[in-house]
Amino acid sequence: MKAKYICPILTSMNQDESVNYEEMHAFYDRLIADGLDGVLVGGSAGEFYAFSYDEIKEFILDAISYTKGKWEIIAGTGRMVKAETIQLSNEVLAAGADAVIIVGPYYSACNEQDVLAYYDEVLSAINGPVYLYNYGDRTGYDVSAEMLLSLREKHDNLVGVKDTHPVLRHTQRYIQIVKAKFPDFKVFTGYDNNCIPSVISGGDGCIGALSNVDAPMCAKVVKALDSENLSELKELQRQIDAYFAFYEVHTPFNPVMKWALKEKGYPMQETCRVPIKPLTEAEKKALEPVANALWRGK
Repeated sequence: MKAKYICPILTSMNQDESVNYEEMHAFYDRLIADGLDGVLVGGSAGEFYAFSYDEIKEFILDAISYTKGKWEIIAGTGRMVKAETIQLSNEVLAAGADAVIIVGPYYSACNEQDVLAYYDEVLSAINGPVYLYNYGDRTGYDVSAEMLLSLREKHDNLVGVKDTHPVLRHTQRYIQIVKAKFPDFKVFTGYDNNCIPSVISGGDGCIGALSNVDAPMCAKVVKALDSENLSELKELQRQIDAYFAFYEVHTPFNPVMKWALKEKGYPMQETCRVPIKPLTEAEKKALEPVANALWRGK
């Protein structure tokens, strides 16, 4: 069972909230060495929504310049303004991104026809491969399997989807309805705990944030799936299930992962972009049992 594990990378930022590019380069190097298949730059884990157009463009272009040819590079280019989504997508594709990933309109109360029309217009204007990002908890709507199939039938540059939906059956419907007709269409889950079962169901892997904090484990998942090593997959699934506390003990999860990486000696600062704040000392004290269990080995 062939699969990929792609890292929606966290962003190391200085105290003034500027990107620490030296640390990002070191972090890219480490994740590549650990065996991950690719990176999503400018995703939710990377706090894309708090970056200006020029800032996120610079961040993506730097990742392309530094890591091109070393792994797959997917650029998060969804913006609140449609014209910016199109322009940013075409700019980073021209610079060498392997694909872009686009979250649809958020905040506004869109109906299905609104969403369909948005993606139809955007896909028609982008000169390269596009992934859709389905994240109903943030956008307020769901991209149905039927809508996804309709878009794929019309747009050859729609190459895949990241489905950040907690229910595995939702991702399975993408597999059964879209991949049944377009076998090369990529279906990635956004939840690490759904990676193994979704690939067994015919999916293509995971774009999951746990790969920031334990990339070697995620690389082992891909190898175990490839060799269909059931005993190892069972053990890896249990490790991932335990790691899921990273998502559950604090909202949002970014500060906890940054804290963990900093303590483990990774090139990562704890600074987050407003409205997210790094953990306070009181919050860290309350989370000590989690830290001991997840990364301190106590």
